[in-house]
Amino acid sequence: MDANEFRRLIVNLIRKGSVLDVDLTSTPPTCRVSVGDPDDTESPGLQTNWIPFLMLRAGNTREWNPPTKGEQVILFCPMGDPAQGVALAGINSETFPAPSNSAAKHMRVYPDGATLEYDHAAHTLTATLPEAATVLIVAPGAVNVQTKQATVQADAITLDGDATVTKSLTVKGPFAFENGMTGKGGDGNAVMKIAGGADFDGEVTSQGKSLPHHRHADDGTGEPQ
Repeated sequence: MDANEFRRLIVNLIRKGSVLDVDLTSTPPTCRVSVGDPDDTESPGLQTNWIPFLMLRAGNTREWNPPTKGEQVILFCPMGDPAQGVALAGINSETFPAPSNSAAKHMRVYPDGATLEYDHAAHTLTATLPEAATVLIVAPGAVNVQTKQATVQADAITLDGDATVTKSLTVKGPFAFENGMTGKGGDGNAVMKIAGGADFDGEVTSQGKSLPHHRHADDGTGEPQ
């Protein structure tokens, strides 16, 4: 091996380039990488064939976050052979700048504008989704949320299941029920109090007596009326 060939192998061991194209249907998924300037005689450029790209994990635990056309990568070539190369993505550029300059934030930004952000200085976790986006959580066992205060703001909320409230419940808007209502006054001493009028379309009974239909004795005669 002459000196020029040896130098070429050394130069090609690790190089910086950009993604030309991505094939996500191949097994494994692959990309083509453009490296350097073809007219640079000191470090001639090259374009790889289809080569795999690195993921954080690819065993029993697997990650999926493929590179993008134009994304800068590091090309690792075993024995200096680009045909055996592997691309490592994740270098910011003018085309794909860093989404933050804060040392306290961990962020992920998606092409549709969605962002996931944790600020360990402010102790805040924020997920921002674009208009009409949806969130689905599938947990066949249970979903448990432990916090001091929770606020849900929505145009409509549907609870499809039996609901139990173990502490007090305050309803500030109109309250409606459609299939009856039952309850009890705790230990028997609690009573239901209504500040305001009550209008019933149907019959109201108490201790087996009908409010509109029961009869009581006349004060003078003692006869029921």
